[in-house]
Formats: sequence, structure tokens, C-alpha cells
Amino acid sequence: MDLYIQALPAAQRDGLQQLREQIKALVPQAEETISYGMPAFKQQGILVYYAAFTHHMSLFVMPKVLDKVRPMLSDRSTTKSAIHFTEDNPIPAVVVEKCIALRLAEIETKLMAKKAKKTPQNKLNSH
Repeated sequence: MDLYIQALPAAQRDGLQQLREQIKALVPQAEETISYGMPAFKQQGILVYYAAFTHHMSLFVMPKVLDKVRPMLSDRSTTKSAIHFTEDNPIPAVVVEKCIALRLAEIETKLMAKKAKKTPQNKLNSH
């Protein structure tokens, strides 16, 4: 992640570094990785990706997460799974916090469903 961020122009470097530090503070146990050529945070699954582009930066979240936070974004530019921002117009901290919380809940729900399928009680009931 350091190399990715250091290679950016100053404004984007500062903007992504601020976002990165905020996410690290929210989920200090999460692992930083590169996935699909972008920096990402991972904790029992990918939490978020972030990246810089020519005219903006993006925080990539899962589409269901973005659908839930979209009302908090007013007129901010988004795609199916990304929130666009600039150094001068960062994503509000409350939105980043909400995205992380929703994604952690999504992952936990998936893990619980997976465990429920594997329990001996469920195997007995399925026969």
C-alpha cells in the first residue's frame, strides 16, 4: 500500500492516506492487501478497496453496502460500488464508518450462515 500511495500525485497521496488511516483506526486488526491492482482491507473477506484515478479517488464498497449509505451521500458521484471523492471533498467520516460497520455485519452474517450449514444438528435434520 505504501508503494501504491507514494507513487501518486501529492493531492491524491494525501487524500488516500487520510482514508487509509481512518480505516486502519476503525479496523486495526484488518489486513492490508492488494487485490485487483488496488489497495484493500481484508478481515475474513474484503472490507473495502480504494484507488486513485485521473480526476478523483474512489472508495469501493459492496453494492448492498453502497445502497444503504447512498442517502448519506447527497450529490456525491457514485457508481454501482464506488464512492468518488477528492482531497478537497473527502468522504465524510460517518459514511466511511457506516460502510465498514455494514460490511463487517455482512461478513459476519455470511460466516454464521456457513457455520449453521456445517453443524451436526443440521446434517441430521437434512436426512
